[in-house]
Amino acid sequence: MVALNIGRYERPVVYAGTVALAAGAYYLAGRIGLELAYLDGAVAALWPPAGVGLAVLFLLGLRLWPAIVIGDLLLGDYSTPLGTVLAQTVGNTLALVVAAWLLRRFTRGRGGLERVSDVLAFVACALIAAVISAAVGPLALRLGDVIEPDELGRVVRTWTLGDAAGVLVVAPMILTWASLHGLRRSQLPEGVLVLALLVALTTLPPQRDVPFIVFPVLLWAAIRFGPRGAATAILVVCSITVYKTAENDGPFVRESITDSLLATQLFIATSALTSLLLAAVTAERTEAEESMRALAGEQAALRRVATLVAGAEPPSRVFEQVTKEVAMLLGVPGASLARYDADPRTATVVGGWSADGRLRLPVGGTIDLEGDTVIARVLRSGRPERTEYAGAGGALAETLQSAGYRGAVAAPVLVGGRLWGALAAGTRTPESLPDGAERRLGDFAELVAQAIANTDAHEQLAASRARIVEAGDAERRRLERNLHDGAQQRLVSVAIDLRVIRATVGKDPEKAAEQLSAAQEQLAQGLDDLRELARGIHPAVLTDRGLGPAIESLAIRAPVPVEITDLPEERLSGPVEAAAYYVVAEAITNVAKYAQASHATVSVRRSNGLATVTVADDGVGGADPARGSGLRGLADRLEALDGHLDVESSAAGGTRISAEIPCA
Repeated sequence: MVALNIGRYERPVVYAGTVALAAGAYYLAGRIGLELAYLDGAVAALWPPAGVGLAVLFLLGLRLWPAIVIGDLLLGDYSTPLGTVLAQTVGNTLALVVAAWLLRRFTRGRGGLERVSDVLAFVACALIAAVISAAVGPLALRLGDVIEPDELGRVVRTWTLGDAAGVLVVAPMILTWASLHGLRRSQLPEGVLVLALLVALTTLPPQRDVPFIVFPVLLWAAIRFGPRGAATAILVVCSITVYKTAENDGPFVRESITDSLLATQLFIATSALTSLLLAAVTAERTEAEESMRALAGEQAALRRVATLVAGAEPPSRVFEQVTKEVAMLLGVPGASLARYDADPRTATVVGGWSADGRLRLPVGGTIDLEGDTVIARVLRSGRPERTEYAGAGGALAETLQSAGYRGAVAAPVLVGGRLWGALAAGTRTPESLPDGAERRLGDFAELVAQAIANTDAHEQLAASRARIVEAGDAERRRLERNLHDGAQQRLVSVAIDLRVIRATVGKDPEKAAEQLSAAQEQLAQGLDDLRELARGIHPAVLTDRGLGPAIESLAIRAPVPVEITDLPEERLSGPVEAAAYYVVAEAITNVAKYAQASHATVSVRRSNGLATVTVADDGVGGADPARGSGLRGLADRLEALDGHLDVESSAAGGTRISAEIPCA
C-alpha cells in the first residue's frame, strides 16, 4: 500500500488537529530518547524523534512540517542560547523534510519496505537526514559556545549516528504497520513467542558474552513475518540494548562513553540492515510466488472460458461463466456484463454472477447510464476505467451503494472494432481493487468479444446458406420459366409446323417448302434462346477466351455506355474469373435497371495477390445490399472465396461497387 497522500485538508481545524497530534508524537518520542540517553541526557545512541518525524511526513504529507518545528521547540534546551535552539530546530526540520521528500520519490510512495530497492532507499534517506541535521546542530552548539572546538568532531559523529539510528529503528515500525494489513489470527501465537524470545535473549546474562545471540530470532521474525516482524523485532531489541547500555549494563559497555556509543550504534545498524533486507527479500519472494499462483489461476480461468467459446456454447452460458471467473479471480463479491443499447443513456445486463446468489443487476434488466458509474465512464472513454461510488451521482450508483459496493473496475468489450459493452467487477471493501485488474478484465473481455463474433459469424453463415439455397431455387425457377416461355414454346411450334408440313407436302409442295422455311427460322430462334440461357448460366466466352473478352461482351450488350479502363493481362483461376464476371454482370444489370445513369466504368486489376473489381456509374445512387438479393448473392459468392464486397452509393452521387478476391 502506498503512503497516505494527504496533500490538502478540507478544514483548517482538521489540519491544526493533525499538526498537534504529530507534534505530540514527536515530543513524546523525544522524551523517551532523553530517558535512553547517556550522561543525564547529554548523549543519545539513537534519537527516536528523527524516525517519528520522517514517518509522519512520509505518510501524512510534507505539509505537516510545522509539527516537527513545534515538537522540536518543545524539546529544546533553553539553557543554551535561543539562537542555538532555533538553529537546531531549523536543521532538524529541514533534514526530515528533505529525507521524506526523497523517500517518496525513490519508493514512489511505497512505505511497506517490501522491496530491497525501497530498503536501500530508506537507508540512504536516513543517512541524508542525519548528515543534514548534523551539519547544522553541532555547528549551532559551537557558535553558541555550548561545546569546545575540540569537541565538534565527536559531537558531529555522535549526532549523525544517533539520528541515523533513530530513523533505522523507529521509522520502519511506523511505516510498515501503517502501510500493511494486520497479522492473521493464526500468526499471533508465533508472534508472541518471537517477542518473548527476543526480550529474553536481550536481557538474560548469556547475551552479555554473546551479544549477537539474538540474530537467529531477528532472522526468524524477518522471514516469518516480513517487514512488520523485522521492524518490530528491531525496535524491541535495540530499545532494550540502548537502555541497558545507558544503565551501564550489557555487552556494549566499554571503558569510555564514546566506545560504548559506537559499539551500540554498530549493533543497531547491523541488526536493522540485516533484518530489513532479509524481510524485503522474503517479501519479494512471497510476492513473486503469489504472482505466479495468481497468473496460473488466471490462465486456468481463461482456459475454461476459452473452452466454452471454442465449443460454440450459447452466449448466455459464456457470459455467466466469464462474470463468475472474473469475480473469483479478483476476489470480489460480484461481476456483471452489460451491452450498450442504441439509446446512449441505457445498457442491458446480459450476464452476471454474485457470491451470495443475489444479482443486484438482474440479467435482462436495463440500467441507466447517467452519473459517474464505471460502465458509463467506459462508454464515454472507450477505455478501461475504475471509480469509487462515494459521491457518484445517478440511480445506478445509488443502487450499488445501497447494496454495499464501494467501487468498481470495468473494461470495454470491442466487437469488430466497435464498442459493444463493458465487463465490470465491484468491491465492497474500503481498499481499491488491485493494480492490473483492468488488464485481467481486458483479457476476459476479449474472450467475450470472440464469443459474440463467433455467434454473429454462425448466424451470418446460416443466413448465407439460406440465401444460397433460395438463390438456387430462384435460379431454377427462372430457368424453368425462360425455357417454358422461350425455347420450349418455339420448339413446340416447330413440332406442330412439322406435322402440318408432313400432311401437306404431297398435296402442295410449294406451300410445304414455305412452311419448312418458317420452321427453320423458329428452330434457329429457339437455338438462340438456348444459347442465351447457357450464357447466363456460365458464358462460353469466359471459359474459352477468359475474363477480358467476357467483360467486353457484357459491355457491348449493355444498354448504357460502358468504358473498360483496366483488364488483367494474364488469365485468373476459374473460380476467380467467374466471381469477377458475375460482379460486373450484376453491377451492369443494376445500372441499366435502377441507376438512370448515362455512363459506367469497369476496372479489373490484379496486385498483391488480389483481384480488385470496380464498377462505377454516374446515376442516382441509393443502392443497398441489404435490400437486393443480387448483391447479397454476390457477397455470399465472394465470401466463399474469402473475398469481400463493398458498396458505396450516396444519393445523387452515383454508385461504386468494389470487390476484392484472393487470387492464391
